[in-house]
Parts: sequence; structure tokens; C-alpha cells
Amino acid sequence: MKRILSILFLATAFVAGASAQQLEKLFDKYMEDERFNYVYQKKASTYDRLSDMGGNVDIMMFDRSKASLGRQMLTLNSADKSLQESFTREVDNALKADKYEQVSIVRNGKNRVESYEKVTPKSTAKVSFIKNPGNIVVTLNLYAPKK
Repeated sequence: MKRILSILFLATAFVAGASAQQLEKLFDKYMEDERFNYVYQKKASTYDRLSDMGGNVDIMMFDRSKASLGRQMLTLNSADKSLQESFTREVDNALKADKYEQVSIVRNGKNRVESYEKVTPKSTAKVSFIKNPGNIVVTLNLYAPKK
């Protein structure tokens, strides 16, 4: 009986760990796909950090509690509607699987920008998901608390 419980516990831990990284797997999946532009930046610049904070200089000057762990960006370069729809579904499913919280939505006609955030004791992840007809962009910014 103890073995069965141990196996079930390990299986549950494995499944939870595997599903926690869906968005990062999405970046790995499409980073070499020629239909996408891929950008990786190990450490965000001051300008990038300022834009992450909504341009609020006061927050930038006083909030030194987080260190950048890097950022990634995928931009879809295809006018294929079915690819746009399937990629959008993949991103939405990854955000749900990784339990990101939606923190803002900006919509103007068919253009839409959604912001998501996930805070854990080890890191803070911020995602921007831009859904414009013919232009879909996903950015992932990771931050760790400074010690």
C-alpha cells in the first residue's frame, strides 16, 4: 500500500512540474520556426524595465527589489489565419496551464493587448500577449527577488 501511495505521489508531482512550464515550452517549440521572429535577451535594459512598469519613473527609481532573469519574445510572421488561430489557442492554453493571472486588457477594434502575471516565492513572470490581425506577439519577462 505504501508503494502505491509513493508512486501516486511521485506521478502527481511529475505532472504538476511538467504542466508548470507550458509557456516556456512554447518558446522552445517555435524559436527555430521560420514563420516566427524570436528574441532572447538575458538581462533587460533600464528602458525595458521602465516600460514593464508602465513608464512610471517613480516606481523604477525606488523598486530595486527584483533582478531581471531575462526576456523572450515570439512574433508570428504569417498571414495564415489557421496558424494565427492555433498559435493563439496554444498561448491561451499555456497561460491557463501555468496559472497566470490576467492583470489587464486593452482592446481597440480588433486589436487586443492582454497582460498576465504569475508571482511565486522564487520569481515573478510577466507576459504580454498582443493579438492584432496579422500580428501576434508574446513576450515573457522573468524577475527574481534580490537578496
